[in-house]
Amino acid sequence: MRELITQNLSKTIDPKVVDDLLSSYERMVAKNKKGDIEGCLSIAGKFVENALRAIEFLRTGKTLSEIKSAITTVKEIEKDQKLPESIRLLIPRISIAMIYDVRSKRGAVHVKEIDPRSIDAALSVQAASWIVAEFLRLFHSDQEVAIAEAMSTLMRVNIPFIENLGGERVVTATVECGVELLLLLAESQPNGLDRAALGQSAKYSPSSITTSLQRLERKRLVHKTRDNKYHITGPGEQYLADQLTPS
Repeated sequence: MRELITQNLSKTIDPKVVDDLLSSYERMVAKNKKGDIEGCLSIAGKFVENALRAIEFLRTGKTLSEIKSAITTVKEIEKDQKLPESIRLLIPRISIAMIYDVRSKRGAVHVKEIDPRSIDAALSVQAASWIVAEFLRLFHSDQEVAIAEAMSTLMRVNIPFIENLGGERVVTATVECGVELLLLLAESQPNGLDRAALGQSAKYSPSSITTSLQRLERKRLVHKTRDNKYHITGPGEQYLADQLTPS
């Protein structure tokens, strides 16, 4: 998908800036998937800078090596009435409010306070995904079907601790069997997975997987549809979030 995005955006935006934008985005997603919350939030600032560099190229035709002040740059962008509203207002404001501010303005976590960094990282990655998808929507040249599919893929919720390696889903954290199954099912939405697919991906014995699935069904955390696919439910998503949130 990166090749498709690069080919489309590079026709309007400096290819070097496009490469920097996508590299910082991919690093954010990878860090979040590995559970490296600090790493994800650290890279988030670079992503915002690259998004603003892309807008500045569209606005001025110049390739900036850096953005010295994100806030000042956003104010200048908002003044430029020649820009489309999405470029002038939406992308800059989302970059600042949902990524830059969330990353930089959290106070220290106090004793017994729930650590907010996991939800901060999730929000930042989702906002970054929307920004890349919006750039693609505005500046694509390929057929609409391919672009719509790419945008949909970008906006899928990024699930931590699960990666696609060699075409296979792999949970990269040591978690109990039920949590591993919920991670796999959350990542597979909206299609779900059948018992065979879960058995191929989960690193547990067949009997453990069966027992865990039965327990998850009893608790209404997963649902098996008529096509024999398992899906994570709303309560299952909440339970999974609770299990993955550091205390």
